[in-house]
Amino acid sequence: MDYKWIMAKADDKIMSMAELMEDDTFKKIPEDKIGYYIEEPIKIGKKTAEEVRNKYNNLSIEEICHEMDVKIEREKDEYDFEIVKLKGKYDADKKKITMYPRSIKKMESAYDNLNIKFLNYDFLYEILLTHELFHHIEAGELGSISDKLEKVDVFKFIHIKKQYPIFKTSDIGANAFTKHMLNLSFNPKVLNYLYLLGTGYTEEERIISYFNELNESIYR
Repeated sequence: MDYKWIMAKADDKIMSMAELMEDDTFKKIPEDKIGYYIEEPIKIGKKTAEEVRNKYNNLSIEEICHEMDVKIEREKDEYDFEIVKLKGKYDADKKKITMYPRSIKKMESAYDNLNIKFLNYDFLYEILLTHELFHHIEAGELGSISDKLEKVDVFKFIHIKKQYPIFKTSDIGANAFTKHMLNLSFNPKVLNYLYLLGTGYTEEERIISYFNELNESIYR
């Protein structure tokens, strides 16, 4: 299996499109607005990463969390029958990030099946922690990305109109933030697809075909 081809194919726009399509309101987004909901969160995520790095210089992600008074907790009550948690979880009320060691080990095992040695436990932990750190920043001084962007009309009748935000723009921003904070050569969203490949849930050809479909949807 050529994981390098998958990672090369999974550029920021394609991975952001994949994220966007997971939003409950995606079908209400006008086609001419797709690029807007992809590009703006990427810009915000990248700009935020630059600001954080400038402020905290060479501190590690855990050290930055400490400086921001964010508590990091490792979940002990994970069960084998649970679907693997590909991300940690941020609790804004408690200013706490919960990490899932057993799930991260499952991810490491899946990538090892693909002979991706650099995606080891420590590196995966750092990637996932950085993603959740962005959600902490977003919950505080930055403000929610979905609230910064235009809302989408989900219902219109005469003078009555209902609008919803696109919540998945938050994860698009978090992926861009993580990529630039850690100077990654890939978009973190691709880890989901490599996991599915490494565990045998899907095949390389299906992933590439899906990425091609996403690319066509962006530039339709």
